[in-house]
Amino acid sequence: MIRVPRLKKNRHGVFCLRVLWRDPFGKQHDSLHSLGTKDADIARVLALQFNEAFERKRTMANKNRLPGLTDFLRPENKNAKSSGLDDITQKYELDLARGVMRANGQADHELLMQALEAYKAIHGTMPPLQVAMAMGLPQQQRPLARAPEKSLLFSQVVAAYLEEKKLDNSENTITAKQRTYNDFKEFLGDLEINLFGKPELVQWKTADLKRGIKAVRLNARLGQLHDLFNWAINNGHYTAAPTSPVEGLRIGRNSKLSTKYESYEPFSNDELKAIFGAGYLKKFHKPDFYWLPIVALFTGARREEIAALNAADIKTVDGVQCIHIQKGKTADARRLVPIHPQLVEMGFVDYAKHLQEQGEEFLFPHLTEGANGKGKNAGRQFSDWLDEVGLSDKRKVFHSFRHTAITRLHATGANPAHVMQITGHSSETQGVHFQTYTHDVGLKALSDTLAKLSYPLDFEMVRASDSTFKEFLINWKRNQEKRAKYLERIRKQKQNPR
Repeated sequence: MIRVPRLKKNRHGVFCLRVLWRDPFGKQHDSLHSLGTKDADIARVLALQFNEAFERKRTMANKNRLPGLTDFLRPENKNAKSSGLDDITQKYELDLARGVMRANGQADHELLMQALEAYKAIHGTMPPLQVAMAMGLPQQQRPLARAPEKSLLFSQVVAAYLEEKKLDNSENTITAKQRTYNDFKEFLGDLEINLFGKPELVQWKTADLKRGIKAVRLNARLGQLHDLFNWAINNGHYTAAPTSPVEGLRIGRNSKLSTKYESYEPFSNDELKAIFGAGYLKKFHKPDFYWLPIVALFTGARREEIAALNAADIKTVDGVQCIHIQKGKTADARRLVPIHPQLVEMGFVDYAKHLQEQGEEFLFPHLTEGANGKGKNAGRQFSDWLDEVGLSDKRKVFHSFRHTAITRLHATGANPAHVMQITGHSSETQGVHFQTYTHDVGLKALSDTLAKLSYPLDFEMVRASDSTFKEFLINWKRNQEKRAKYLERIRKQKQNPR
């Protein structure tokens, strides 16, 4: 491949231009400006166009210095006068805060390339290269376009949106959205939100497709951006278009890519016998490893809903022993779930009571919060176990317990409204009857429904000799105390060095 000067790749594989420039104090800076593509051919064309314009500028005898910052400020925003300012502003219409640049001739186009470098010094980021180059062409060579209205930076809109969404989104949902928005910003830059239109969103989508992201996840990422832009429109932050630029970009179920869509499937009886068979107790020797699959099997709860439980969330309400799930994905997911008789028999309630008596806050106190919640290690352990027992179907994962419980409950002829409340499914798609008249079903009715859930398994094979895991928790507590003493000793040594 022919090497192109200034063309580099960042750590994400996105092609960038490496630009050297000097600030008003003579200090040289080195910056990478994203070209917004991982396609080598496209990147070479863009870089060659930039280099051609840059080198033409460099050869101009009367343009032998890089402009200072004040040379490119509008007169109304500038206190100090510059000898060349009037000439520049007469030829240019510059709004560097948005990267909007217009020139009226070839010579001005050369000067415009200098403005790109000064822009970086002013705002800490370069304007969109394709936009700047197109708008820098002489009037007769560039398409007519209305400059977008000034708006907040993408990151500022994201911060405001997520702050509001904390009221009705779970922590995990907020984290997932933040991750998508960070990826988007990293790929296209932290520009004013009005600078993002359909072409930029198509570029983002195309990059995801080239990375091999499957339809279901791609649609989820697009959906998160769609929600953000709709919120920005409703709150007056996005005025570049009346509708979200994500509109129409999601992949439909009937598209060719729908064949790649893989939903999770419930476990069969034989698969459940393999999971809860010989070796389970040895493999799942920690409380979270042991209890999460069993609780999920008899509640249909999500992995992170169980892992995030407090010890006090195991309680008795209206005479019914319940699990109070408070950290669900949505308002519907925050619910009271009756405890199945099999869980009681296996000692789950005793385990919770022991922790309450010990004054522990969390049901699984040894777990730490991660980017995706507290159940990540338990999920990995379970995936390893599926491989060990010969279950290699990628559609069979921990979340399959949820599908299994829901499928089996419906097979018993259970009231659909009961199943929805037990599993925390939204009733939005079920019409006004479900939304208005079947919410908050009595716990006794839910308990009777859940008790019908059964599996042809011998649970004696997986019954823990000490369901409270006292020995494990004592050792964990001892290790925590040792670690705390060690850290305190290190802290004191740093405060009082010899």
